[in-house]
Amino acid sequence: MSHLSLEISQDVASRGLGIGLIVVMVAVGLFLVVFFLAALVSILGADIGCGGKILWFLVVLCLPFLGSLLWFVAGKPRPRQYY
Repeated sequence: MSHLSLEISQDVASRGLGIGLIVVMVAVGLFLVVFFLAALVSILGADIGCGGKILWFLVVLCLPFLGSLLWFVAGKPRPRQYY
């Protein structure tokens, strides 16, 4: 009898872990999609030339996460500070 209860408890635990993992994966996936789309919108609205926009657009399309991260870290022009 204890063997059966052990199997049932492991089955319930594995389903709970599976649901939790699915929730985390969906949340991470949604974040990546929003991050990707934010980078594309930011590129389109950036004050850079047409060739630069096309190049960055292609980088972000070919490397969705890494390209978006590179755009926000290195490619996005910084606003000018007026004193």
